[in-house]
Amino acid sequence: MRKTLFASLVIIVTGVLIVFSISVSNSEEPTQILTIDQAVDIALRENRDLRAARIQVEEARGRLTQAGLFPNPALESDFSFDSLFANEGERAFSAGIFQPLPLSGRIGAQKRVAHVDIKRTLSGISDLERGLVRDVRRAFIEVLGIDEQIKLQDTLISLNSELIKGIEAGIKEGLASEKDLNAVAIALQQARQEKDVLIAQRRSKIFELNRLLGKPPTFSFLPQGKLEYEAAMDLAEYSVEAAYAKRPDFKLAELNIELTRADLGLAKALRFEDIVAGIFYERDRAVFDIPQEEITDLDNLIGFKLTVPLPFFDRKQGLIAETRARERRAEESVEALKLQIGQEVNDAMTRAKVLSALLETYRSGILKTAEDNVKLVEDGFKQGLVGIVDVIQSRQQFATLKSSYINTVRDYGIALNDLQIAAGIYPSTIIFNETKKEGENK
Repeated sequence: MRKTLFASLVIIVTGVLIVFSISVSNSEEPTQILTIDQAVDIALRENRDLRAARIQVEEARGRLTQAGLFPNPALESDFSFDSLFANEGERAFSAGIFQPLPLSGRIGAQKRVAHVDIKRTLSGISDLERGLVRDVRRAFIEVLGIDEQIKLQDTLISLNSELIKGIEAGIKEGLASEKDLNAVAIALQQARQEKDVLIAQRRSKIFELNRLLGKPPTFSFLPQGKLEYEAAMDLAEYSVEAAYAKRPDFKLAELNIELTRADLGLAKALRFEDIVAGIFYERDRAVFDIPQEEITDLDNLIGFKLTVPLPFFDRKQGLIAETRARERRAEESVEALKLQIGQEVNDAMTRAKVLSALLETYRSGILKTAEDNVKLVEDGFKQGLVGIVDVIQSRQQFATLKSSYINTVRDYGIALNDLQIAAGIYPSTIIFNETKKEGENK
């Protein structure tokens, strides 16, 4: 009886585990196929650092709301009595409401600072997007390059494996030697080791891409695309002057100047503190002792109060001096950034031109010549005209040339990407010509 019950329980548990494993396997997301543009779109939507940075816009709008608020009134009340002293019944009570009046333009100056702060925040987010697009594209291009290198090693592995089979057959017939077999086996092992290194590098780049896309390390996708050389038709749009108008970090640097000027206006407005005006009610009960008589006097008073701070000593001299110094520093930062932008654009353009000229030499037929040479040497080996060393050397020469070509195409793609990013040409979610309107309306 117990054995039967135990067997039934085992069957039930096993069935549940099977169903659970099937459901889990079915719930796994299929491997996605992503192009480089699709990867950029996902990153702009789901990158965690970028999503956190976008919240700063709400913070800036909150500061704008706070900057435009009128100061709160103050309620003041006093009550006094003589119970602990003469205890003659004298009492005094007063109550009033007082309103600070910012007549110096402080609120308007605060709002101007907050408006500029919103524009700076949007520019900073756009610059984060620019860096993110650059990193995603670069990592994607590097993955495509690694895939091409893996294909090359697979080709070498396949060719050397076939050659080993032929040599082994030749050894049996006395047409080949163990020395030839060992030489090819070493070349085969080198190709396999190189492939393992490339696979590890690819895995590392995929992890980097997943992080940039805002995905967990387990996210699976296949990069779609082929690493090919396409000569850039026109590089005129990648000018330094055009980059000044398009790059968000340059806009941010200019907005830093605007911010310091708005801060200067606020500092000047703060030289004159708020005037306080109010109205109060006062009730006073006094007792006068005269010979053989006590007279009580009860007064009810309405009064007005005006407090005007006098800026004799503190006129915000230090704050104004600091703000003016920050303005000069911001202006110098703009000039420094101009030099940096010029260096970045010219460096990327130079790399693109040099690599393009180098790739043209590959297109002239040098790769085809190396591939044909491999076939000639292999045919000569089959006919007994050349040795196995010549075969290995010709294949290694072709593999080195092909690998160099792949790396050059990869570097050319990265150079073009760097050129676009340096010139401020990239997809963004920020529209700068609506920045002011959006910041003010919201």
